[in-house]
Parts: sequence; structure tokens; C-alpha cells
Amino acid sequence: MNSYDVMILGGGAAGLMCATEAAARGRKVLVMEQSQKPAPKILVSGGGRCNFTNLHAKPANYVSTNPAFVHHALAKFTPKDFIAIVKAASIPYHEKKDGQLFCDRSAKAIIELLVSRGESKGVTLLLGQKVEEVVHADGSFSVKSNGETYSAPRLVVATGGLSWPQLGASDLGFKLAQQFGLKIIEPSPALVGLAFAEKEMEQFKDLAGIHLRVGVSCGDWKMVEDIMITHKGLSGPVMLNASLYWKPGQEIEVNWVPEFNVESTYEKLKKDKAEGGRGKFRVWLSERIPRRLAERIAWNAEARGAWSALSDERLMALAKAIHAYRFIPADTFGYRMAEVMRGGVDTREISRETMEVKKVPGLFFIGEVLDVTGQLGGFNFQWAWASGFSAGQAV
Repeated sequence: MNSYDVMILGGGAAGLMCATEAAARGRKVLVMEQSQKPAPKILVSGGGRCNFTNLHAKPANYVSTNPAFVHHALAKFTPKDFIAIVKAASIPYHEKKDGQLFCDRSAKAIIELLVSRGESKGVTLLLGQKVEEVVHADGSFSVKSNGETYSAPRLVVATGGLSWPQLGASDLGFKLAQQFGLKIIEPSPALVGLAFAEKEMEQFKDLAGIHLRVGVSCGDWKMVEDIMITHKGLSGPVMLNASLYWKPGQEIEVNWVPEFNVESTYEKLKKDKAEGGRGKFRVWLSERIPRRLAERIAWNAEARGAWSALSDERLMALAKAIHAYRFIPADTFGYRMAEVMRGGVDTREISRETMEVKKVPGLFFIGEVLDVTGQLGGFNFQWAWASGFSAGQAV
């Protein structure tokens, strides 16, 4: 009674996609989810409306120590393929911006879609499962959970990452990877705000709530998008994306007025100074960024006092404070605030065509547990669908 063709640990986006594809191929499939409801992360994603894919998803939108790994799965199952599933279920959706697709109403629609597709193919979904032990012997995997033992020749690990611990995130996937001798790229919070160090906290703490469009760079990566100043650091889409590329101790650079650069603004400052026009510059700056922030930038750059008395060096310092503000974050906001996890099971251990572990036939890893992390905007869901589909076609 407890024997299956395929067992899947994790009833989230990747696991449910894999289950349906496997069952559609005639496999007897069991999905075991530790939460009391399926796909709890989907329910809170996209502000409750689920940013379920991105029209422009491509390998360049993903971070991994093995970048070529994602090519096959993303080509095999594209955003158009998932959109077709959504359309067939008559779920209304819209494009918010930059190819980001959201449900018009609740994210529950996506969960219900995934569950109903699985049920229609005969998938068994068990909720509230606490996996106690996984044993591999004689070509079969045995999973002990809630006092029962289940077996199958194929086991898919779709347990997710460490983000959202308040929703029950666990390290089960990593424990299993270690059990089977797989290498793990050190996990860290990703798509998350970056915390101020003490100096920046003092400078910006009373500006919480200010948001604007800025340019941010971190090493070779750069982007122009919205940022938000919070009580503990910088957040908003551009900073969440920056966290994908940031490493502890690395400097972040912010251009508060990305339409201009240090050189052009420095020349403007010198011209205004020669014309005795401090007021002109204040108007220019306050038209582009919130006044309170503009005043703080000028204060931090020591561009205060008589305008005519400011040296060219101080004017250059002000131009840099506007267009090349640099700071080293103290840390991220942590897993509780992170959209996803960076790092995970080393994909060099995994077949890019099937998601099967190369040295353990019958064992598969999919979704966030792998060292593949997408940028903000629906890319991580597309990876869940694509990796789940690939495994589902192979198990």
C-alpha cells in the first residue's frame, strides 16, 4: 500500500509541477509536504498575488556557481508553457512591468491549479509530514514519516531553501544532500534588504519611508530601479537584486540621481557657484530626489555654509555623494525577510537534462534547494516550473 514509483519531498511549486508531469506519464506518485497546506510560499508571494513567471526569463537572470546548468531546463519549459497552463485554467492575470506576470486576484488560484492538476492525474498528496529518515538500499528509497514508511525507486527532493522560516522552511534538503555525499555551496539569504553599519544608520535612520529610483552597482553588476530607506537599511527592488551579487565586506555604490553622473553634476555645481546660485542647485536636486534626502546628502558631504566659500574639492565631494555614494553593508536583513536563498546543492553533481544526481541513480533535486537563484520578478518561479518539469519527464 505504501509503495510508489516516485516519491517527492516537498509540495511547493517545483514539487507539484514534477508530480503532475510524472503522473501524466503513468507513474504512481506520492508528494509529502511538511506544512498543513500545500505551497505555503506561493500564498505569500508577490504580495499575495504570485508573480508566477517572467516573460523575459533567460539564463542571464540567474546566479549560480555553475551558470550553464540552467540552460537546458529553461529552454525545455518556457514562460509561454506555464502561461498556457494558467490560461487553460481561466486564471486572470496581468503584466505589472518588465515582463512580470501576476494573478489578478489571489495567489490561491495558482496553488489550486497545481493541486488540481496533480489530483486529476492520480497524485497522492500528504500534508503535515515530518520526515524522520531516508534510507537507500537495493535500488529503492524508503522514507519514514509520521510513523509510516513509504518506498519508491525514485526520490525527488523539492524541499526548498532556508528563506521564510516562519512558513516552515527547513534544512532537510541539505541534510539529504550531505547524506548522499553531495557538495553544497554555502547558503545565504537573497533578494533581501541590506543592513546599514553604524555610521550609515546614524546618517539615514530618520529618513525611513523615503523611496525613489536610483542606480546601484555591486562589483560588475548594476541596475536602475526603485529603492526604499528603512529603519535598518536599504530595501526595494534594486537592493533586493543587489543582494544576489553582494558578498560580506563588499562595497555597494548608489547613484541617487541616475540620469546624471559625477562629472556633469560637478560642472553644474561650479557654474552655479560662479553665478552665486546655491538656490538653483537646491531646486535642481529637490526636483529629483526627496528634499529631506537632498539636505542630508549635502550635510554628509559637508556642503553647508556660504555657497561661495565652498571649495572645488567640497563641490566634488557633493557630486560624489549624489552619484557615487558608497557604503559597506553590515549584513543582510536575514532569512525571515529574504524572498529566496542563494547557494544550495552544487549543480555540478546534477544532470542538467534530468535533475538526477549523477552518482546516485534515482535521486533528484529540483527548485530552490539547488544552487540556482533568480533575480526578483518571477524568475525563481520559472526555475521551479522548469526544473520540476525536467525531473517529471525523467523519473
